[in-house]
Amino acid sequence: MRSYRFARRSFLAGIGGAVGLKILLRNLEVSAQGATSPPRFMIIHWPVGTVRYRYLPVGSGTNFTFSPILKPFETAGLKDDLSILFGLSFNGIDNGGGGGHEAGTPMSTTGANCPGTRRNGGEADDAAAGGPSWDQILLKNVVDLQRPGLGYANAICDARVDSLETSAQCLSYGYDKNDITSERPVAGGTITENVPLLPTLSPVQLYMNLFSGFMPGGDTPANQEALLRALRARKSVLDYSLRELDEIKLLAPGSEADKIDAHAAAIRAIEQQISGQIESGMIGDPSCVVPPAPDPNLEGDTGSGGPGDPMVSNADDEEHEAIGKLHASIIKAAFQCDLIRVATLQWSPGTNHVSFKGLHPDDPNAIYMHHPLSHRIGSKADVFDSLPADQELAGVVEFLCNVHTWYNQKIADILLDFKNTTDAFGNSLLDHTVVPCITEVAETTHSWSPMPALILGGKALGMQGGQFLNFENSVRSQNDLWVTVAQPFLKTNDPVSALSAEAFVKDGVSPIEGLWLPPA
Repeated sequence: MRSYRFARRSFLAGIGGAVGLKILLRNLEVSAQGATSPPRFMIIHWPVGTVRYRYLPVGSGTNFTFSPILKPFETAGLKDDLSILFGLSFNGIDNGGGGGHEAGTPMSTTGANCPGTRRNGGEADDAAAGGPSWDQILLKNVVDLQRPGLGYANAICDARVDSLETSAQCLSYGYDKNDITSERPVAGGTITENVPLLPTLSPVQLYMNLFSGFMPGGDTPANQEALLRALRARKSVLDYSLRELDEIKLLAPGSEADKIDAHAAAIRAIEQQISGQIESGMIGDPSCVVPPAPDPNLEGDTGSGGPGDPMVSNADDEEHEAIGKLHASIIKAAFQCDLIRVATLQWSPGTNHVSFKGLHPDDPNAIYMHHPLSHRIGSKADVFDSLPADQELAGVVEFLCNVHTWYNQKIADILLDFKNTTDAFGNSLLDHTVVPCITEVAETTHSWSPMPALILGGKALGMQGGQFLNFENSVRSQNDLWVTVAQPFLKTNDPVSALSAEAFVKDGVSPIEGLWLPPA
């Protein structure tokens, strides 16, 4: 008599590279044993900070009214999934001579001191990272987030920058280190950086990175038919396994009956699914739907060349939205199929050249680049307490507000889709995914305090939404955000101690109270 383990091994050998069916088998087995959806983690970045007086809600705690910039989240029905933060800071984190956007980006995701800036042939403020980013920290330290193969996704929607800045277009940094030529602190010297894990710009490339091995040789009709033949040939393995388990149940001690029944239920569910798939020609877990391959011609721009004239003749916003949502849909599908449990999505660098039409109040037909126009603001006061009296500056500020609202609308659309999407366990993706949304500067004059941030999702992991917390009078570190969202993954209210060996700055850092409660 063959054991279930042997039959399982034979079945897996028979389906070869059909990753989707291996995932289906594993998920059904763990579901039969009472397991639930895995945790997931996703960083989303928007560029160029915010406009304080239009960002801040009215009220505090759970009793607040949404601001115009944050209204899209309320409209999408995501209030209870959202915590709004303000007053974060990079205080205590050394920028290493890096610029506002250039140092702000690696500091925002690593929370570590920058060792200096790299010599890149452009400006001198391209900051290097002095530690791994939080997506990689959690990926290393949390077994439940680890997956075989690539293990995570890292995407950007537009990579244009002012002056060859690697730092502004990279959220993710690994543990490997590299010696590079510095511009600061010593021109022509050497500094040691954590290696940038450069994001994928093309949606079709992200798709290929994640799904090219999903079926043996891809998901062409010929390969689908080959897999169906394998399924027909191997269905008998499952039938045989069920007969074996019935015999084992007669011989095994009564105390083992429940375990045998659980295995049998898992196998029976697989057998029924495969039978249906053979009849319909459909492959894999119904909750795991491989999206169609994106148009290979659709990808964000790259390059550098200074801020230039902010008024341009061609708008990017429609394509920018399409690319962002494509990247997000691919990540969502990879989460559903349990290929990855960690991802980053960056809309554009802080030094971006993305242009928007119809967002300037004085001329709805004008097209302006986001970052270059932001440099018209010369005083923090213009984006802090109220609309400036100067009409030209007021128009620029309103444009910046509208751009931030535009990004929030797209993020809300994406995360509402996550909320309404179920995984293999029948649960909401968003409920099991913690999504911090961050930016690299507080506002357009490049200060790093008071910084805005959002945390969405993670209800099933214990994250508490529906709150607005303002720390302007007790400025808290950006790392307070990270150790807060680390709690549900590390299952502790003391992540700083649990991550004592990591490079992020820890002085005065602690979780923000009330944003995570261990699930009952």
